[in-house]
Amino acid sequence: MSAAPPTSTQPTLKVMRLYKPRLNVEQSNSRDFELSNMLLLPDSFGNIYLGETFSSYISVINQFACDLQQVGLTAKLQTPTNRSDLADTRVSRGGSSPPPNPMPLLPSGGNLDMAVEYELNEVGVHTLRVGVSYLDPITLEAKSLRKFYRFNVLNPLTITFKHLLIQEESFVEAKIQNITQAPLHVETVHFLASPPFRAVELATVRDPETDRQAYVGPEETLQRVFKVSSPQLDLSLGTLNLGRLEVAWKSSMGEAGSLQTQPVMRKVGSLKEASVSIVVPTQPLRVGQPFVATFVVQNNGTRPMNLQLQLRRELMTGIVCSALSHQNVGVVSTNGCTQLDVELLPLIAGLQQIQGVFIVELETLVEYPQEKTLHLLVA
Repeated sequence: MSAAPPTSTQPTLKVMRLYKPRLNVEQSNSRDFELSNMLLLPDSFGNIYLGETFSSYISVINQFACDLQQVGLTAKLQTPTNRSDLADTRVSRGGSSPPPNPMPLLPSGGNLDMAVEYELNEVGVHTLRVGVSYLDPITLEAKSLRKFYRFNVLNPLTITFKHLLIQEESFVEAKIQNITQAPLHVETVHFLASPPFRAVELATVRDPETDRQAYVGPEETLQRVFKVSSPQLDLSLGTLNLGRLEVAWKSSMGEAGSLQTQPVMRKVGSLKEASVSIVVPTQPLRVGQPFVATFVVQNNGTRPMNLQLQLRRELMTGIVCSALSHQNVGVVSTNGCTQLDVELLPLIAGLQQIQGVFIVELETLVEYPQEKTLHLLVA
């Protein structure tokens, strides 16, 4: 004779985070949760860090004397920006096949469980949302049970960059600081260059035996320097994405984590596809005496350009063009330059400027004004 179902039946839900025990580095007389003098079992969710994999074991237990029908178990993880369904990962972890979910009949004392994983790629508050569905044993009415488990994902590292530009080559220095309360073994530090850049780590004074797994204690800093270069740059973009830094580490008990930084950007100012610079003679300039200046027309783009140099007299004061004001430069190849000599005439004494200089692409009629104003002293 089967036991009568209780008037109120609700299964018990158990949720546990799966992670390895931590080192017991503090002397204590308490032996609660201790596996040995060196290891402690986790007694809570503990600190969870960006780049780690969150693992949890979830179990719904029928603790009553009667059976429950159509028992289902679901898990979702709510991050600061999205919500993801979590599936049972026991098979991928090398475990046995999970039980049917939902389970048609959950006997008294039986349980339905699942093991879930999620790679943490956001900092902030996360919520594990666990749901249980079943049929009421008395009325066969569909019932549900929901519980929420909130935890905060912390940043394990602070990474700062210093960028230095030397002869069109970028040197990126990365300082990686461990801001956790436990030591980390940094396994790899790679700079993932964005095309067309290539990154090479510069040799520093490090012990080659410990280079592969650098021990970084709490609040300690690790430093790496990379040279980032490219045989061909499109300087018209204004800013260039050099790439990202990727750091992989393991905790003292072997739990792995990794993260990538935001892109490291290189600013190239307002350099346009075409530009012009002016070279003037070194001798003193005098009012009413013409002089010859050399105009260097540069193609900074990634395609050949048919260009024209224009000196617009209506915009020139103090020093004006006394020769042909519009001159065809011709087709200038990629990253190439052409020089033209132009006669100029100073009209006013004092500190004067060469103004009204433009480069015009004849096919598209796009204008590129002179980037830098040149000041000259006229006697």
